Amino acid sequence: MFTAQQTLEDGRAFYVDLKQRTREAGRDPETIKILPGIVPVIGATEAEALALDAELDRLIKPEHAKRQLAQTLRVAPEDLDLDAELPKNIPNEDEIEGAKSRFTLIVNLARRERLTVRQLIGRLGGGRGHRTFAGTPEQVADAIEHWWQNGAADGFNIMPAGVAVGLAIFVDQVVPILQRRGLFRTEYEGRTLRENYGLARPSNANTDKRALEGAA
Repeated sequence: MFTAQQTLEDGRAFYVDLKQRTREAGRDPETIKILPGIVPVIGATEAEALALDAELDRLIKPEHAKRQLAQTLRVAPEDLDLDAELPKNIPNEDEIEGAKSRFTLIVNLARRERLTVRQLIGRLGGGRGHRTFAGTPEQVADAIEHWWQNGAADGFNIMPAGVAVGLAIFVDQVVPILQRRGLFRTEYEGRTLRENYGLARPSNANTDKRALEGAA
């Protein structure tokens, strides 16, 4: 389950709710892995990481981003003032068709932190609602470990701000830290994604039926 939460509290609430509903439906909660997205912006020092994060924000084209935000919130672009908070006439979740959770995440983030539209666009620019974290490799590893230890994630969907370079930096600098802490594999357990997640192949009623008919 790929998901997006901005805070540990929201992440834990989602995790507990989904696992509980899975259990109540008669399924093993461990067969569902919850992987929040995280956008790591990595620097040799915290100051360097924050500077890179700020530089990425400066590359955002506000008017283009405002149109995209307006489409997500189902309002007219002219109703969004870049230097004001979200207007009061935002629809509620019940009025939204599709992407309800992303809509709610964005509105809650803006309301909770009293962000202007410009600030909100900056927060959403890199991760489209996923959590962006700027820091050293050690700090990024700490952030990942903190969410995992506190019951907000089974793993993470790594979404580097710069796809090629950012992924290489994460692999080369963050993964070894996680491995030393015993939080990440040092070799693959299998040949498929399912096997490496430690998940059994689900039974197929049609296949099982044909096998039984063949045995008969």
